[in-house]
Amino acid sequence: MAVCDHVEGLVAVPSGPFYGPLAHGFACGAHLPVHVSRPWNTLDDPVRDHQSARASLADGWGVTTAAAWQRQVDLLLTAAEVPDGPNAVLDARRRLLREHGTRDPTAWRRAVPTELVPLVGVITRYEARFRADGVLPPDGVVDSVLGYDFGQAVNLARWGHGARFCDRRTAEAAVLRAGELCRRHYRSWADFSAGYALGRVLRFDQEQYGHMYLSVRGPHRLLMTEPSSPWCHLPF
Repeated sequence: MAVCDHVEGLVAVPSGPFYGPLAHGFACGAHLPVHVSRPWNTLDDPVRDHQSARASLADGWGVTTAAAWQRQVDLLLTAAEVPDGPNAVLDARRRLLREHGTRDPTAWRRAVPTELVPLVGVITRYEARFRADGVLPPDGVVDSVLGYDFGQAVNLARWGHGARFCDRRTAEAAVLRAGELCRRHYRSWADFSAGYALGRVLRFDQEQYGHMYLSVRGPHRLLMTEPSSPWCHLPF
């Protein structure tokens, strides 16, 4: 893997799941642990350093209590934090394809509210870059960005357990639910990954193709090709 992708390798713990629904759920949150070289198939350890986990949740999410953690997980699992714009724009394209058999960019722009027309261009450019970098197939597009919130829910479950904001059963229930939702909205690991990637870069990258872009491109490439990757041995 190229150094510019900021990915060193795939890490797993032998005691964690490698098969079954729980492993699938963890694999739906794998982008981030792969990016930072942490195990993809486990919750964070509440014994090791729960104060550090709490500090990270407070800094990154504004989560400082168990109740706040639960609220945030629920928001992610109900896609309540997904911006309306990308969903509306992607819904319009799906509707065009379903009703008229076309993804024509001009028709697509006409099908969205005026204030969302610039977003059509942003998504089109990201998808072109995804295709060039192998995140999408040559004729591929992204149908949903919900996968980003579902993947984030998996990682919030990891961190919440490590911060002692929930017990193992509660955290694993969130991981399982995220996996179920990903299966509902996507057809394959590649399809899910592209949706996760677009959701992330639309929020944070601002067409810079910088760190935020690399933080999804590198994990995507590794997870799609490494023989030990859960995406290579777990059915979606």
